[in-house]
Amino acid sequence: MIIGNIGRGKKEINEDDKFNIILDKIAKKVNVSEGRRAVEDIIRIIFREQPISTKKIAQKTRLPLPIVAKVRAMLEREKILKRNKGAILTDLGEKLAKEYLKLRYRGSLICDKCKGRGIILDEFFKEILNKAEKYFKKRPSPNTLIDQSFATLETSVYRVALMCERGDLEGRRIMFVGDDDLTSIPAALTGFADEIAVVDIDERILRIIEEFSKEEDVKIKIVKHDLRKPLPNDLKDSFDTISTDPPYTLNGLRLFLSRGIEALGKEGVAYLSYSHKPIEEFLLVQKAINEMNFVISELIPNFNYYEGSEIIANTTFIARLIGKDLKPNIGDTEKIYTGLVKPVIRYYKCLKCGKIYKLLNERIEDLKCSCGSRKFRMVKREKL
Repeated sequence: MIIGNIGRGKKEINEDDKFNIILDKIAKKVNVSEGRRAVEDIIRIIFREQPISTKKIAQKTRLPLPIVAKVRAMLEREKILKRNKGAILTDLGEKLAKEYLKLRYRGSLICDKCKGRGIILDEFFKEILNKAEKYFKKRPSPNTLIDQSFATLETSVYRVALMCERGDLEGRRIMFVGDDDLTSIPAALTGFADEIAVVDIDERILRIIEEFSKEEDVKIKIVKHDLRKPLPNDLKDSFDTISTDPPYTLNGLRLFLSRGIEALGKEGVAYLSYSHKPIEEFLLVQKAINEMNFVISELIPNFNYYEGSEIIANTTFIARLIGKDLKPNIGDTEKIYTGLVKPVIRYYKCLKCGKIYKLLNERIEDLKCSCGSRKFRMVKREKL
């Protein structure tokens, strides 16, 4: 087999060398933090579960959707993949998987019932899900400038079920440090907690929770508050459990967990929902958590699912943190949102007339095309 020009002449190389060159080239061009391992993981998932959608590959590998899409496109160009109701391996791809990567196992070992969460919703929690549905339908469009991305109703109920299973709900005082996911609603519907409080800056979210509290005759303490400022004194050292889904930046994580520590005092349990990160970034996340004197007692990948949020393939992990002699560790309180830490220009194409719009600090939800349409598709992202 002959491949390319190497040096001044052509060199005959074997198939293993060819596969090695292809994988290295893709990893280098995509510039993914995990390197070749990420490319190999994508091939492994396709080998096991083909045909499979790009979004499912991203969820299984916990890689950003744009990275997976780029790798998939390059593998197609190399004749490793083709598409038929999802990504499937070509004959050459099967050879790469079986003979070069030594893959053997087909299928998935993830539980069909719990989808890897480790718990299921029984009739009690299914009834709560049904009761909560009408309030979740009232959520406004997310404010992406403050990193809002709403978790699904099912996700919020699963979070409460996990708290219950781990003993962090019954007879406990619980604070939601930010609650655009409305997780306080299913928590209140259980009737298990001694006290529930919600601290959030978005009046739209707080109004829904307040309406729910009146209609269902349950008590939730609602506090409009900018978490960049310390908690009010009456909320400090008053809770056993906190739950938070902060902005997916290191500063956002530090700030929201630190305000949670103010609510917990010296010890307590925190439920942290957070984006899957490349290893370099996750090491910093882990370090920040440790510096606050939390330990990660449990981490469940792909626990949370969101409406939209294609960049994170609609899914994040949940971690149960146990803390003792807790210490707040607040960093920069200004640059806590993704758009400020990693500014990106986004290009959107109107699905009706094709006109292209360039957005930096504007919300796509507020955009209206000159033709009257509000339906757009993102066609390009550009880092500043």
